[in-house]
Parts: sequence; structure tokens; C-alpha cells
Amino acid sequence: RIEKGMILVAGSQTPIEVFTKAPNKRVTITHSANGDSYTAFDGTTGWMGNTGRAAREMSPVESGASALDAEFALGLRLKEMFPQIRRVRPEQIGGVMCESLVGTGPGRSPVRLYFDQNTGLLVRMVRYAETPVGRNPTQIDYADYRDADGVKIPFRWTLARVNGRFTIQISEVKSNVAIEDSKFAKPAGDVR
Repeated sequence: RIEKGMILVAGSQTPIEVFTKAPNKRVTITHSANGDSYTAFDGTTGWMGNTGRAAREMSPVESGASALDAEFALGLRLKEMFPQIRRVRPEQIGGVMCESLVGTGPGRSPVRLYFDQNTGLLVRMVRYAETPVGRNPTQIDYADYRDADGVKIPFRWTLARVNGRFTIQISEVKSNVAIEDSKFAKPAGDVR
């Protein structure tokens, strides 16, 4: 799947492209005036880079979060990824009653998922990362679900972290597009 749109941060808009390939590969390219910025997961590890500079491998914590974002069919693989899933008290998010699940598993940070009780669509994910200063949450709110070739996908997601927040608004989606695995691979030299 190829998605195009804008990343909205502090009143500014920057073009963005998201390439996703099943089961778990993803690269996000932000096109700014200073060059392109890449955040990728190649199916095994994550990497980041900017045009004209050497890419760097993500830390294990960053790579784990990127792996979760890269899951093409998250709902279908939940039990595989998080062998211990428990239902917790339903909560209301943005006026919508949601079923809440907490997932844990070996080698994975815990995740909390909120699904709309009426539609079953994912409304929010809160994932946690263990850091030297304690457990830090990242909250992702999903909205503006639309049909994309027979599948409902969010066209807007908002990420909130301790150090800030931003929104990605998708305007165009192409499904079932052939994407070479090399698109997700960390470059040997500078990012181009």
C-alpha cells in the first residue's frame, strides 16, 4: 500500500509518503525543504536517516515501536504478537464507547488497544517503552476511516509523545501495488 498526504506539526504542513508491505515492512518519507527524512522497518529492524547522511539503526525500543507500526494486518496478528491479551474495562474516547484490550508478550513492551464498540475499528493505541527515566507512553489516535479497495483504513492518525505531537492526514491511497523489498532496506552509504 502506498499512502500520500501531509504531516501537520505546529501549524506547518509537510508532504509525506508511507509505503507498507505485508506482513510487516514500512517506510515513511517526509519531504521537507531541507531534504527527505526516512523512518523505516525492514521486517526485522528499524532505521532512520536523512538525505545525504548515513542512516542509523534504531535502538531496540525504537525498533519495537516501529515494528508495531509496520504491522500490515495488526488485528489479524494480535494473538501471535501478544500471547497474553486481556480485556479491561471499556472506556469512552471522543464520545465513542470502546472495548479495551491490554496485550503483553515476551520481548515486547505492553500495548493498550481501544476498539469502537459499534464498528470494531481501532480508535487508539497506547504503546509503552522502557527508558532509563521510566516507562514512556506513545498514544496514537486513528480517525477518518475510509474504504480503500474494500478495506477500512484510517486516513488520519495523531501521535502524542512526551516530547510533542503531530498528525498525519492521508489524501491518496493505492492498494496492491508492487513494492520492492529494497525500498525498506537500510542504505549501505548515505540516504538518497
